[in-house]
Amino acid sequence: MPEQVEMAAYYVVAEALTNSAKHAEASMVQVDTVEGDDGSGGATLAGGTGLLGLKDRVEALGGRIVVNSPPEAGTTVRADLPLAAADGGH
Repeated sequence: MPEQVEMAAYYVVAEALTNSAKHAEASMVQVDTVEGDDGSGGATLAGGTGLLGLKDRVEALGGRIVVNSPPEAGTTVRADLPLAAADGGH
């Protein structure tokens, strides 16, 4: 994707999650992408600092991250984050 599209998507998700946390009183929020990754696959949580950094951030909040990246089949990253962590457990 072009960098401008990636940046716009990032900010849309960030703002949507912020608004949800502030106003929705939701017990669950889900973010999905329509266009998937059809790249070379083979990504692992141990393969570098990027995914490992995400893992550290997610787990520090008591969440869980799963990377599914079979060779030649793209990569899917799923992060489950507890909403209670967003407001200090309240």
